[in-house]
Amino acid sequence: MPLATRSIGTRLTLIISLVFGLYLLSASIIGYVMYQQYQEFRHLAGEHFEQALKAAELTRNAEVIAAEVFEVMVSGERSLSIGSQRTENLRQLYKASREKLDHGGMVNSHMEQELDRWQNPFFQSLDTLDSRLNQEKALQLDHLKRMDQLFLLLREWPVSSQWLGLPTSEKAFYSAATQAVGYTGAALGAERPGQVAQLQERAMKALSELGALDLRGSTLNAQREKLVPLLQQMLQAHDEELNSERATLAQARKTRVLAQKLTGASFNYHVELKLAAQEAINKHQTLIRQSLFGLLVAALVLFGVTALAVIYIRRTVVARIDKLSSAMQSHLEGHRVSIPIEGQDEIATMGTTFAFFVQARQQAEQRLAKANVDLQTMNDELAKISVTDELTGIANRRHFEQAMEQEWNRARREGYSLGVIMGDVDRFKAYNDTYGHQQGDECLHRVAQAMSSCLQRSSDLAARYGGEEFIMLLPGLDTEHTEKLAWKVLEAVRALAIEHTGAEAGVVTLSLGVASLSPSGSLHPDKLIGLADNALYAAKSAGRNTVQVAG
Repeated sequence: MPLATRSIGTRLTLIISLVFGLYLLSASIIGYVMYQQYQEFRHLAGEHFEQALKAAELTRNAEVIAAEVFEVMVSGERSLSIGSQRTENLRQLYKASREKLDHGGMVNSHMEQELDRWQNPFFQSLDTLDSRLNQEKALQLDHLKRMDQLFLLLREWPVSSQWLGLPTSEKAFYSAATQAVGYTGAALGAERPGQVAQLQERAMKALSELGALDLRGSTLNAQREKLVPLLQQMLQAHDEELNSERATLAQARKTRVLAQKLTGASFNYHVELKLAAQEAINKHQTLIRQSLFGLLVAALVLFGVTALAVIYIRRTVVARIDKLSSAMQSHLEGHRVSIPIEGQDEIATMGTTFAFFVQARQQAEQRLAKANVDLQTMNDELAKISVTDELTGIANRRHFEQAMEQEWNRARREGYSLGVIMGDVDRFKAYNDTYGHQQGDECLHRVAQAMSSCLQRSSDLAARYGGEEFIMLLPGLDTEHTEKLAWKVLEAVRALAIEHTGAEAGVVTLSLGVASLSPSGSLHPDKLIGLADNALYAAKSAGRNTVQVAG
């Protein structure tokens, strides 16, 4: 077996070391360039981008606050929750953004002054607007309370269809009161100053007429004393509400203008920082292009060396190992192919070693195949010996008992009969004494073969039961057919004409007992054998050389 003279491991180590060294060199260069980029980007992000983003955030907060003020202006509710609670949170966000911008470096004093110019007046205007909203809310609540009082008074009045049956004084009261309530409601719903003044004048005139009615001694006088002051208060409060609304709208417009000024100043600050960031970006892009060119060159060199290394390893190692592996797999699948052993390295050594083991295995398989053939022959002979009587050449008692057990169970399942013939050579002891044991063995052999020749079916079995006794197993035969076969066997043995001077017939004969039954219930095979044995005893008692059937 040739030894490897050129180590493939050494060559692979050198190649991998070269590729890894180039990789480390490239990684170092890339790391250095990335570090430079990081430093530049940190400077760019810290001094330009971050400030620009903070200015953008400041602009956004100012615009959101301005939008909230505009919403207050156009809202039909103009509630304190809208005018104060939401803008307070935005005010805190704006101040937080402004503080971050002031502490971030790159402070532009001119832009800072511009922001301060509009920031403080704007937030003061917000506070004033909140105060106006509070006052307007209080007036609205008072108006709602008076409306509830008026609704309670009106609920006590009869409907217009019921006025016909009222006294004249009551009709006059309800008519004047209805007129006063109508003019008051119209005045409360008007917005133009001229319309409001005319409607208020008519409402006051209607109230005067209502007060001039003579209601002494009437229950309506108490209602008039409640209604007239209530309507007068509602007219007076309406003037205050209109004035409050006008003042609130004026303050909201002022706040909106200041919000626009603050938003514009914040946006200008953002634009200035954005321009500075763009200039820094342009410088950074130039540096990046130069760095990328250097990295491209290093990557191409590393790629080329790696590709050459892969091709070399593929041709000198992987392809040969694949070829050797394929040959090994073919041998494992039973196909004999040539084993590649070219070369003088470890792969060639592996191929040579495998070829040696393949050859050794083939020799071992040949020896094993021959041994298996010999073993099978011996097993067949042993199996035959284990079930065959050596003297007679027919089945022995062990084989009979196994067959009897199997046929008995099958007959029980399928419901058919089993027939048994038990025979005994007549005067066999005298035959041995007269002719000797060697002739006696020959006699038993010929009798057994004659009995076996009478069987035509593969399921029938003739066996030596012991000494000069024989037994026959006949599946599916009833008593009648079993008896017929017994007579046939008897005649076949007589036809042998084996001389026996001690026998009644002068030749060797048999006494046969016949029995047949269908296995069922708790019956055991011994029952059938016992019946045949009793019939055999009856044949002996009847003078031998005959057949007796179990009763």
